[in-house]
Amino acid sequence: MKQKKMIYLSLTYCLGFFLLWEWLRPLGQITNTGSIHYFVYFLLLSLFLYFIRIRYWVGFLLKILFIYLFLFLIFGKESSGLFGGSYLVLQDCLDNIKLLRTGQFDALSDLFRTALFFIFIWIVIYLFQYWLEVKRRMFVFLITTIFYIGVLDTFTKYDAKWAIIRIISIGFVLLGLLFFQRLIEKENIVTHSYAKLKWAVPLVAMIGVSVCIGYITPKAGPIWPDPVPFIQSQADNVLPRNNDLSRIGYGEDDSNLGGPFLSDDRVVFEAETRTRQYWRVETKDMYTGKGWTTANDPDPQGHIETGDLLTVDPFIHTGGDTYKANISMKIVYPHILIPYGFNSVHGNQDGFFRYDPVLNKLTSYKSRNSPVELDQYTVEYKKTAFSMKEMRETDQLPNDSQFEGIMDQYTQLPTSLPERVRDLAHEIMGEHDNWFDKAKAVEQYFRNGEFTYNQQDVAVPEKDQDYVDQFLFETKQGYCDNFSTSMVTLLRAEGIPARWAKGYAPGRYIGVVEGDPENRRYEVTNNDAHSWVEVFFPTQGWVPFEPTIGFDHTTAYSYDEESNESTSAVSQNNPTQPKPQEEADPKEEKKNEPKTEVKDKADTTKKKASHLKDDQMYFLSIGIGLVCIGVFIFWTRNRWIPYFLLWKYRRKPNQDVLVEAYGKLLKQLERFGLKRKNGQTLRDFAAYIDDHFETKDMGILTEYYEREIYRDRSIKQNNWEATRELWENLIKKTTS
Repeated sequence: MKQKKMIYLSLTYCLGFFLLWEWLRPLGQITNTGSIHYFVYFLLLSLFLYFIRIRYWVGFLLKILFIYLFLFLIFGKESSGLFGGSYLVLQDCLDNIKLLRTGQFDALSDLFRTALFFIFIWIVIYLFQYWLEVKRRMFVFLITTIFYIGVLDTFTKYDAKWAIIRIISIGFVLLGLLFFQRLIEKENIVTHSYAKLKWAVPLVAMIGVSVCIGYITPKAGPIWPDPVPFIQSQADNVLPRNNDLSRIGYGEDDSNLGGPFLSDDRVVFEAETRTRQYWRVETKDMYTGKGWTTANDPDPQGHIETGDLLTVDPFIHTGGDTYKANISMKIVYPHILIPYGFNSVHGNQDGFFRYDPVLNKLTSYKSRNSPVELDQYTVEYKKTAFSMKEMRETDQLPNDSQFEGIMDQYTQLPTSLPERVRDLAHEIMGEHDNWFDKAKAVEQYFRNGEFTYNQQDVAVPEKDQDYVDQFLFETKQGYCDNFSTSMVTLLRAEGIPARWAKGYAPGRYIGVVEGDPENRRYEVTNNDAHSWVEVFFPTQGWVPFEPTIGFDHTTAYSYDEESNESTSAVSQNNPTQPKPQEEADPKEEKKNEPKTEVKDKADTTKKKASHLKDDQMYFLSIGIGLVCIGVFIFWTRNRWIPYFLLWKYRRKPNQDVLVEAYGKLLKQLERFGLKRKNGQTLRDFAAYIDDHFETKDMGILTEYYEREIYRDRSIKQNNWEATRELWENLIKKTTS
């Protein structure tokens, strides 16, 4: 009998694992979640612990250990070992709990989010085990799974065709087996060893044939039109438009900046490159007071073949070896990503490229007027090395024909610019005598503690209000567009030629390239879309600067100044003096990535939070925690109540407690899922319990109970020990 039950449970748990696995399969395609296999391992191990009937507290500790081990494998391989990393995990969790208290949910670290996801899987597995073994009903879960996969198939890029086939096949077999088991228990049917097998084989065959017929037969067209375009159009009408709400990511229209944006963690491209890079797409030169346009109409020119040498930045100073960056686009665009020191691009074998000198934008074409989107291409570039000495010697452009027009074009400002913006520019940069130190002074100004990085609570300028003026003197909070546009405006107000650049930040370091350890892989999402500042130096060309809080540019400098005085001056004027990063350690790269930005945002937000709000969040967190604990205690009552009863009745040796203890046993059996039917005698119910647990304890205990009810005083004190042992054995069986 026990062997038959183990075979049945093995089959149901195996089917349950594959059904739960369908919830995890889409994550790798529709989210930025990595290491999905660790979640599958945790799912498999947790189900196995339930299957082998391990003690509750042992299973709890093992699952905690599994979660820590997987977190270490995902995030802590470079820490001080398996046990040394426990301090880092604990500290990270404590820091993130503080962020939860202040409501900074978007600032949670990847490690803490992953830990929460493991706990969520744990809860789902517990519920699944309860439905599978106690309730023996799985229809609601199956419908929920189908609905979940159907929504993903409709609104995301996930193709659920085969997923639906797998879910229907597995789910119907599982429903059939559970129905057969409920029927046996309800009717007290005695079955032989192969009864369930005889039931399962035709069931599987029928479902398999039905699924195959359904798959190969022709399908009628949809009766109703596709609802997705209608839903999206209605969402566009409901959501604020234009300046009220933006979607993060690359866009061509920058004429009206401001307002919050919706985060988007879809991967745009992956880059295999030796150096950590900012990836420029285009630049703009005309500030209107509301945003950026171009003084002249874009005009892509030339017929550039793949591999042709192209001087994108004619004044930029490069040297040394030529590097390659292999780009794999996940969201394709016709424009080409341009690293600093760009030389050439390879990949459009059947077409050509055109360069737009107005936008400094490189685009791939298939025919004369037909841009083409490339999903794979390679760019070649040389390492940039901007001379500190020559930049510090620059305080004006030389009188040379090659620089004609640069001052007029790149110091343009609208006539409506408030005078206090010009006054602030002179206040920040007035004490410096060269363009480089002035630019670094502006960078440092945004890190003086008055400005905060914020993606949501970002104002939109009024009709007669200047975008930069609003940010500098009123709101003092925003994201990269606010910081970069303000810096360009301040520099231009002091007569320094500067322009607005946009593209992508370096992204997330994900490891070295297999077979090529010198090249590293970076994953860049729409959340890495970024804007920054470029300042023109006559001997160096366009040099990038980074004013946005939480971002560090990858600019490499050549420290070629003759005396130490100048170097020390830089340190005083710019405490955050950049260091060459082209050969940075991958560990450092990971530290400088989105976590830095998140930390800055969290810190600055907490500074602005009042004590009253902190207290409210504190008590709210305690309240939520107590509610969660209460729900957990109630939900797991059938696990801990038996141990409480064992402790309680061991303290009562008097045999008169048998009636009370027997009643508690009946209630615990009901919580376990073995309820006595209306009109069923105690002896019939006892026989049913003994058959379920494969024991004779319930029948013997019921006989003692009936004697006690009818006051048969023949039971002596030494027989009570045997009675209590029978009762304890049955109570313990309800904990498994």
